[in-house]
Amino acid sequence: MSSYINYGKDMSEANNLLLKHFGYGKLPSRYEDFMKIPQWLRKMIAKNIPLVLSDNYEHFMACLPGKKYAAHHVLVRKQLGGFTVAAGFWKWLEFLSHQITHNEVDLVADFQSGKHNGHPRQFNAEYWHHVVDDFDGYLPIRIECVGEGAVFTGVPFPIAEIYGEKPAVWVNEPMYIQIGQLTHVATIAAQFAEVLGDPWRFIEVAFRALQNCEFSDDMLLAMLIGGGIISTSNDLGAFINGAPFKSAGTTGHCFYQQWKKFIDSLRALLGSELGPYCTVLLDIIKHDYGFKDLQQLLGEGYPAPFAERPDSGDTLKLGMHDLTVLQDEGKMINVVFEDGHKPLDVLEAEKKRKQYGLSKERAIHGAGGAFIGPRRALEVANKACLFHDGTPKEPIDTVETMKICLDDTMKQSVPGRVEWFINNDTGVYILGEKGESAPPNYSSQKVLLYDGLTNPGKPFFNPEYTHESLARSLAIQNGVERSSLQRKTLGPDFTRDIGENKTGIAMTKALRQKRSKIREEALKQVR
Repeated sequence: MSSYINYGKDMSEANNLLLKHFGYGKLPSRYEDFMKIPQWLRKMIAKNIPLVLSDNYEHFMACLPGKKYAAHHVLVRKQLGGFTVAAGFWKWLEFLSHQITHNEVDLVADFQSGKHNGHPRQFNAEYWHHVVDDFDGYLPIRIECVGEGAVFTGVPFPIAEIYGEKPAVWVNEPMYIQIGQLTHVATIAAQFAEVLGDPWRFIEVAFRALQNCEFSDDMLLAMLIGGGIISTSNDLGAFINGAPFKSAGTTGHCFYQQWKKFIDSLRALLGSELGPYCTVLLDIIKHDYGFKDLQQLLGEGYPAPFAERPDSGDTLKLGMHDLTVLQDEGKMINVVFEDGHKPLDVLEAEKKRKQYGLSKERAIHGAGGAFIGPRRALEVANKACLFHDGTPKEPIDTVETMKICLDDTMKQSVPGRVEWFINNDTGVYILGEKGESAPPNYSSQKVLLYDGLTNPGKPFFNPEYTHESLARSLAIQNGVERSSLQRKTLGPDFTRDIGENKTGIAMTKALRQKRSKIREEALKQVR
C-alpha cells in the first residue's frame, strides 16, 4: 500500500491525460487559455489545486506584513452532548497530496490579476514559486492531530494543530469546515450507537439528504468511525467504499400504487422472491388498515417480511402498537422507526420500548438528516495560536496568542502550541503546553498527519491512511476501535448526555497560567 503522496500524483496524472486526450497538451499558464477548456474538466483540475481551494482573504493576508511562521488550531468550541468524536483527517491528506507546479502558480497569478474581468485580487506568486523551488511544490507545514475516533469531553478542544510558513498555514484554513462536518457525522453516529447499545440496530438513510453526491463515501467512513454503523441505503457510498458496508432499503410507496387495492400490492410483494427481505410501508391509505392487511396475508401463509415501517402520522405510537401485536403473536418481524431526526428522538423511543417490555432485537431505527448538521452545531473554527520569525529550530520574536472575544466567551481559543494528554483510566483529555511532560496518570496522545517542513521536498504522509482502500486502512480501523473503547471508558455519565454542551476542557497549570496572562494583558487595553 502506498501513502497519500501517490494520491496526489495519480490525480495530477489523470488530469494531464485528460488534457492531452482533448488536445490541450498541458495545463495552460494563462487564464484565458484555461477558460477554453470545458467547464467539467476545469472543475476536475481546480479541485486538486490548493491555491484555488481557498477563500481569497487567505491570499490577501499572505500579502500583508507580519511574521514568517505561524501555528493555528482547528477548534471544536461546542458539543452536541457529553462527548465529541473526531473524524475526517483523510480529507486533509487529499488536499496536501497535490504537488504545486510553476505552471499552476503562473495560472493562478494570471487569474488573480483580474485581466479577465477587471477585478484584481491579491496573490503572492513569488512566495508560491518559492514553495515549488524549495519544497518541490509541497506545503511547508506540519500537522499534528488527535487522530480518527478520538473522543473528548470539553471545549474549546483543538483537534488539530498546523504549524509552518505563514502563507502555507493560512491556505489550509478552509479544511476546518470539512473536518468539522465529518466530526459532526461521527459524533451523531456515536450517539445513536450509545442509545441503541448495538450499531446493527441502526440504518443510515442520508443519501437523499446530501447536498451533493461527493460527500457520500466520506460520510459513511465518519459514521463507521463514530458508531460502528454499517447499514446504509447510500448505494454510492457503499459502492465506493466496499466492505464493510451493507445496503438496506425500503419498498417505496410508488411500488404499491401500481395496484388498485393495497392488499393486492402486498400480496404481490410478499409472494415474490424478495418478499422475505423487504421492509413494507403500510400507510398508502391508512396505516391501521395496512397492518390488518398484513396480518391477513400472514394468516393465509404468505412469508413474513423482514420489517414493516410506519411512515405517516404518529409513527412512534403506531410502531409501538405494531411491535406489541407482533410480539404477542410470536411473529419475528422487525419494526423500523425512521422518524428519529436526532439521537434524542431515538432515546425517547427506546425509553418507551423498554417501558412496554418490547423486544430490543425487533426494534430498528433509521435516520438521515440528523447527520447533516449546520456549521454552528460544533462551532468549529480555525484560530491562530502562535507567530514567530527566525527558523523552526531557532525561533525569534515569538508571540503566543489567543482570541479573547469578551462579547462572546465561547469564541475564546487556546494560546500557543499544545500537547494532548489522556487519562487511560477515565478516558478524559487534558491540554498542556508544547513540550510539557504528561501529568501523573496521563499519557501523551497525538498523531503526526503530515510533515512537509522537516525534510524539504520529501514530505511525510501518515502511512496508516491508504487511499487505494481507505475503509480498510489502519487509520480507519483503529479509529473505529478507538471510538468504541474510549466511549466505554468514559461511561454513561458522558455518553448518555445528549444536548448542547459547553463544558470547559481541562488544562495543565502551565497552560492555564499562560491563558490567564494573555487574557490579562489584553484586558489592559480596554480598561
